[in-house]
Amino acid sequence: MYVHGTVTITRGFSVWKAMVDSSKAEMEELGMQILFAATEANDDTKLHVIMQFESMEAAQELSSRPDIVERRKSAGVLVETTVTTPLSEPWTSWS
Repeated sequence: MYVHGTVTITRGFSVWKAMVDSSKAEMEELGMQILFAATEANDDTKLHVIMQFESMEAAQELSSRPDIVERRKSAGVLVETTVTTPLSEPWTSWS
């Protein structure tokens, strides 16, 4: 399943990315991949992420597991601002 997420970050994109890089084991455990991540052009505190998960349960675990939540908070993620939207299967061919 694909999910679009938005969240406010306070310590910058590079700190967020380092947190993600240090979370590879947990992401693999949850069957999660980040397909795209960027901040808004006019607001570098607004992060947009497209993620892929093996299941809805895995996506829910990401947002509720205390160790992951604490790691996100330490990286400047305002977890209370997280908004996730499940997406349909993508169309990836522009031919």
